[in-house]
Amino acid sequence: MSDDRPIQHFPDTYSIKAVGKDEDDFAAFVVSVIQQIIGADSAVTHYTRASSKGAYVSVTASFTAVDQQQLDRVFTEMSAQDRVRWVI
Repeated sequence: MSDDRPIQHFPDTYSIKAVGKDEDDFAAFVVSVIQQIIGADSAVTHYTRASSKGAYVSVTASFTAVDQQQLDRVFTEMSAQDRVRWVI
């Protein structure tokens, strides 16, 4: 059985997309969760996209992960947030 997953390299830039209600500056919330994990001095770039009816917003955030554990922690912590509906 072969492992067809792409090889990940660290440190490298990775992206995460979080979707939540378009309220209370959701984008800033997503960025703050990531920065708590990777460090406040580390850059997080992001862009947003509203849903077709405007109730939800997706935030795609890019950041540099130093290792697999840090990348996993970002996904785990983001998924655990009540304000986040989906994480991709």
